Amino acid sequence: MICYIDHMKSDNPPTKHHYIPAFYLSRWAGTLGKVTEFAKVHGGKIVTKPKMPERTGYKERLYEMQGVEPELAQQFEEKYFKPIDTMAADALEMLYRHGHNAAWTAKSRTAWTRFMMSLLLRCPEDIDAFREWWHDDFASTDAEAEARYQATRTPGDPATFSDYLDSQPLAVKERYMIEMLNSLLEHDSVGTNINNMEWRVLETPASAPRLLTSDRPVIRSNSLKGDQGHIALPIGPRLLFIASHDTCFLNGLLRADQTRLLKECNRQVVEGAVRFVYAVDEGQTRFIENRFGLSPQPRLIEQIIDRRRSARLNGG
Repeated sequence: MICYIDHMKSDNPPTKHHYIPAFYLSRWAGTLGKVTEFAKVHGGKIVTKPKMPERTGYKERLYEMQGVEPELAQQFEEKYFKPIDTMAADALEMLYRHGHNAAWTAKSRTAWTRFMMSLLLRCPEDIDAFREWWHDDFASTDAEAEARYQATRTPGDPATFSDYLDSQPLAVKERYMIEMLNSLLEHDSVGTNINNMEWRVLETPASAPRLLTSDRPVIRSNSLKGDQGHIALPIGPRLLFIASHDTCFLNGLLRADQTRLLKECNRQVVEGAVRFVYAVDEGQTRFIENRFGLSPQPRLIEQIIDRRRSARLNGG
């Protein structure tokens, strides 16, 4: 397991943490290098502005570790997300140049998979929910753990293992939280499942609507396995990445009515958005305003937390 608190310090650690990276959003940039941002503000009003990709899709100190020195607090952003995004930018360029005929290596294919998985777990609501659960649950123990603690406890130690955990400094709790979040982002079985899928890139006709993206851009079925199980991501206004084990399903998409398919993709991306939707221009303003956030996606982090709570209640 990687430990993110070490003795390597940065003189100027970044505090602007992008959960929708600029390299990805730049594919929607117009002639002036700006994307059209549709932002939901207080009261539900939607405000439209042209933005440089690096000036949107971020939150200050989103991945900051609490309770540690300022020089070390931003290490999860620097050591995990920055490398993920750097490698994914190269993979995205391959998709643009070669589509599903790209000459993937194990490294480049894994880089793209890791990026898609990160988009499911790195948004502000995900991080806030995980942090709240982690600190509430950190001192929870079971009978077996308590028995092991009592077997080695000395007179000066806290009375219970739960008390011992609860007494740990905030920095220690945060370090283990980041390591747990890292393990979720590196979930081998899910990543391997996506890596082993057939990958396709659908290029849309000029007559079809342009693809939109948002702060919840990943489209996925409830199960990635089985008939029509899939994961998809708009990678530009005219390109859709989609992966599945179901070859018949993928071939059917290639033959489907592309205008209808793209409208459905846009519907899911816009209805699942929380704060931001992005487009090349304002041409689909009415579509966005009518659907913004109407059907929030089931969050993967919430499913993980619910499973762990259930396991705890059932003694698992």
